[in-house]
Amino acid sequence: MNIQFMNNQELAEKLLLMRIAQGQWEQLPIKDKLQKVRKFRHLLVVQRDKIAKALFLDSGKPYEEALGAEILPLAEACKFLEKNAAHLLSPRKIRSSDTPWWLFLQKSKVHRKARGIVGIIGTWNYPLFLNGVQIIQALVAGNGVVWKPSENALETNKILAELLLETFPQNIFKELSSSRESGPVLIDSNIDFVVMTGSVETGKAIAKKCAERLIPSTLELSGIDSLLLLDDGDVDLAVNAAWFAMNINAGQTCMASRRFLIPETMLEKVATKLLELARNFKPRKILMESQADCALPLIDAAMVEGAELIWPLNKSDIWKDGHFDACILINIREEMRICNEAIFAPILSVITYKTIEDAIRISNACSFGLCASIFTSSVQVGEKIALALKVGSVSINDAIVPHAHPATPFGGVGLSGWGATQGEEGLLEMTRPMSISIVSGKFRPHYELATPKATDSIPIVEGILLALHSPNWVGRIKGWIQFLSGAKKK
Repeated sequence: MNIQFMNNQELAEKLLLMRIAQGQWEQLPIKDKLQKVRKFRHLLVVQRDKIAKALFLDSGKPYEEALGAEILPLAEACKFLEKNAAHLLSPRKIRSSDTPWWLFLQKSKVHRKARGIVGIIGTWNYPLFLNGVQIIQALVAGNGVVWKPSENALETNKILAELLLETFPQNIFKELSSSRESGPVLIDSNIDFVVMTGSVETGKAIAKKCAERLIPSTLELSGIDSLLLLDDGDVDLAVNAAWFAMNINAGQTCMASRRFLIPETMLEKVATKLLELARNFKPRKILMESQADCALPLIDAAMVEGAELIWPLNKSDIWKDGHFDACILINIREEMRICNEAIFAPILSVITYKTIEDAIRISNACSFGLCASIFTSSVQVGEKIALALKVGSVSINDAIVPHAHPATPFGGVGLSGWGATQGEEGLLEMTRPMSISIVSGKFRPHYELATPKATDSIPIVEGILLALHSPNWVGRIKGWIQFLSGAKKK
């Protein structure tokens, strides 16, 4: 399936038709939408070999990673929606106990309305899982979707689009050409919401465009995640987690652990264990040479500033024939560029600290704030530290995998973007709230505020204010007396 590039006019014509279809799709009962999600989920299982092959052709992702990091979490995200979307998207009644007594004639509900047409600019590093979750959530919320996939995942894009078109109506889902030119065309089109996963530079450009047109957005951007090992933490577990997190998907993971913060006293032990893992490591091919072009100068700059490369033994072995060896650096300081610029390669910077307060400060010194991991034997201490970190998600005694929990939101702060995908928050992000209030009877004393009798209402309104919100009981009693007196004159 070769998707042809569409210019602005051609896309505008498609969107006119989609907007009509979207209105009809939004009115479809949620149970009917979720039946289609269920069918899509089952197709993931049936087509798993075909999907895994596509992922391998695009990025060299082995079958086990395709299953565990792409197909399974997407299936779980679908299952979460099947179980919870109907409740989450149903109208919410405002409780009578939350209604001020002077609005006693009013009953209110909050509805979740689809945003309209959602433009999704997709990613290549987890092209099935990340794109799939965002598209499915947008559709379940009642939106039409225009998807601009990455030019670096052509085979996976093709099969994901096939599965979606086999499941959902064709008039509410449109795949654009994966060419770079399609991104600006999409952003300039008559869409209502933008979801983008990618680099901080692209995110800034899209945010600027959206701001000009006052279009809301969700931006899932880069991360330089920290992994904190505390004095009481399991060293072996933490080292294995750091190694896994830096190397999964050949280091091409936005929430990979890039900064390994450890107590000064543990440096020798940690370095020894990391080297044991490195000696048995087989370098993986990374998808784009440009990622190596970005990463290698950061390693060079760090070494000039005093960092030591302990693996690989020779710097010339880092990047060979498109393969990037796992890199371990020690004597790293938080102000170095390697701790503050986006990396998409298997590089781990080991940073030592003296106190927990130092560890928190070092972690928060980075302008990126996607995820973090903490290894400790005390859950209470771990949670306390987690709440002090300026990130979107924290896992305690694990890395990366917990953030794929289908019921939890995923999103960053700072240069890592804003908004959320996944979970309840991700679904609601694809909607806008609308409140509807119904007032019974004919008692409308507030109408007098627009008449010459407006000043006559002062004793009543002031009495209500004093009766309900005076700082002491004397004021509240005076308020009730003033209100009753004013109401009696009416």
